[in-house]
Amino acid sequence: MTERLKAMKRVLKVQDQLKRSADWRLAEAERSAAEVEAAKEELARFCDGELLTGPIAGAAAAQALRLAARGIAAAKTVDAEAEAMRDATARQKLVAKGVDALAREEAAARERKDLERLIEGFAARAAAVGGDG
Repeated sequence: MTERLKAMKRVLKVQDQLKRSADWRLAEAERSAAEVEAAKEELARFCDGELLTGPIAGAAAAQALRLAARGIAAAKTVDAEAEAMRDATARQKLVAKGVDALAREEAAARERKDLERLIEGFAARAAAVGGDG
């Protein structure tokens, strides 16, 4: 294995780690967005059953606004992390294709050298046999 192929495999390993990291960040962002949605639903259930007045109504309205802002931020984070995940996956696939192509190229070069040695060996034997005769 040449140094170039070894280097490409190291790059692929790093790309795998970056993809895994992006996957974890996306999962965390989705979990956070789900928590915000659950809190919104809980607040909606609380408000549905009660006729809210006074300070409780103000607190519920303020909480609804905070949850809405958190929901928007969480959705933006999920979108950004999903885009990062797509980019990491694309880079990983590109490097993997490069590693595969380089490995095939090196295997073909080894095979060519092996065939050249065989042909040279046969030619040397044929010359030795032909020279004796």
